[in-house]
Amino acid sequence: MLARTAWATAALLVGVFAPLGVLGTSPGGLAGLGMLGLTIGALVTAVSPPVRHGMPARTRTAALRAGALAAAIFFALFFTVSGMLATLSGALTAALVVVFAALALVADLRRSDHRSRPRTNDVVAAVISPPPARPVTELSLDELCTSWRRSYFQLLVSRDASARRHLVQRRQDYLDEIERRDRSGFLRWLGSGARPGGDPGPYLTPRS
Repeated sequence: MLARTAWATAALLVGVFAPLGVLGTSPGGLAGLGMLGLTIGALVTAVSPPVRHGMPARTRTAALRAGALAAAIFFALFFTVSGMLATLSGALTAALVVVFAALALVADLRRSDHRSRPRTNDVVAAVISPPPARPVTELSLDELCTSWRRSYFQLLVSRDASARRHLVQRRQDYLDEIERRDRSGFLRWLGSGARPGGDPGPYLTPRS
């Protein structure tokens, strides 16, 4: 609910004030801002993980989207604030920006907390069903992905230092084996923003 409120507020501010900001900017200023926005987008694309790590071309579309989004955010912020300053007082503009930033921050924190909180059933299953003791080379890709996810929840509930060290090493073994068998799929997963408890399975090459 809070996230929708933040997005609705952002859409309202941009829709009302950004056109005023564009109209109030000279043609020369628009050209300069256009070059600056493109530069920002290019820099974000260049420093994104898919480009820095030399990932396959298909995964680099994520980098291009990130660059385009960064440029769009720059234009929206600049013209919105410019339009607000042209029609409202500086104090009111600052107050609106602070309120929106606070809404966005709180919404993001709540969303992150919700995503990172393990489901009870997953934690129980992790405790009852420990990772296979077999060498990782004997596990199928499906078993490797399942064991990787299960070990994350085991790590969350484990309080024994020795057990935690074993789990950390085991998780590294799972990742190394997945990368060895399907490096392209492994890199696709990393490029998608891989999470500690995420499932790499959908990004791996299907086996016949």
